Amino acid sequence: MTNNTIEKAPGACDTEGFHTDTNYIDSATCECKSKAISTIRAQLALHGHELTVMQCNDFLLHTCSKPRYFKDLDTLQAFAPRLGVSK
Repeated sequence: MTNNTIEKAPGACDTEGFHTDTNYIDSATCECKSKAISTIRAQLALHGHELTVMQCNDFLLHTCSKPRYFKDLDTLQAFAPRLGVSK
């Protein structure tokens, strides 16, 4: 009998197992982060930019000139004022 278990590399996203649903709220921190993402996405949309939330909670911002990658919400929020989005 062989073991066909596939292990993920250290640091890979979704390493907690098969449950990858991020739409549920399990704490106040998760709720606040979800609201912050929704808020900045709406603010960017009002300025003509599209925000894509990637699988590992990183972001791809589609601007007029080129897409920009952000590794987390903090770096995205720090960049947003350059596009006219207020904090």
